[in-house]
Amino acid sequence: MNPRHRDWRTLGATLARELLSYRINRFLHLHLALMLAIGLLALLAPPDAAAPGASWWVLNGVIYVGSLSTLLLGLSSAQAEAEEFAVLFTHPIRIGSWVAGKCSGLLVVVVPAAALLVLPTLLAAGGSTLLLGAAVSAAAVSVLLAWIGLAIGFWIQDPVRGLIVALLAWCLLLFGIDLLLILIGGSEWVHHNPAVWVGALMLSPLDAYRVTLLFSVEQAAFSGASMHGLTRWWLAHPAAWLAICLAGWCAVAAIAAAMGAGFRRTR
Repeated sequence: MNPRHRDWRTLGATLARELLSYRINRFLHLHLALMLAIGLLALLAPPDAAAPGASWWVLNGVIYVGSLSTLLLGLSSAQAEAEEFAVLFTHPIRIGSWVAGKCSGLLVVVVPAAALLVLPTLLAAGGSTLLLGAAVSAAAVSVLLAWIGLAIGFWIQDPVRGLIVALLAWCLLLFGIDLLLILIGGSEWVHHNPAVWVGALMLSPLDAYRVTLLFSVEQAAFSGASMHGLTRWWLAHPAAWLAICLAGWCAVAAIAAAMGAGFRRTR
């Protein structure tokens, strides 16, 4: 059989198996319930500001709730084959194709789930560009966190240790980087090298997502006279940078997942 054809068959078979297993995955059921709850809570926004209000709910819901649930969903996907991992790779399949199938399965369920965040507002008040942007960016962040959970699950076989590391990773992404930047923000070195500080903030996926949504909702205008050039560029192209940042981190997470699966295969 042609190796490329075999890779595609592996990806398709893995994807089909993933979708079947999600029917009894409690983490997916919890994630869907949370996404729908956040979407319904967005209806509390005033009717005359439905899109901005819903975007605020989406922003906070994804950062503080959805990010953790998707991370745990990815972790559970990696741990689903824990007992049969050794047998799985007795078949002539490539690690990359199998991991691509796992990643595709997470993408297929996480992206539609993100639509639940804006569906109630869409039905009640109609759509808007702002609402569409909130849903797309929320879906991208959810995919990234799910793939990070997948990578953690492959590298750490013990379920308890994997859960602890996943929670630590979530805390680091949520506020660990921000706390570090706040601690060093007043130093003289940072004042002389602001691009390093801003660059670190830009590279944090949740911070990039937060800043993009904040400026999209508020449509704030700032004077660029006292800003560093990197900051001015970021505020002028927040959506473009968010897409670049999340795409880069997704690639890193997928590669880390493949490396973790390869590591487990050799053990």
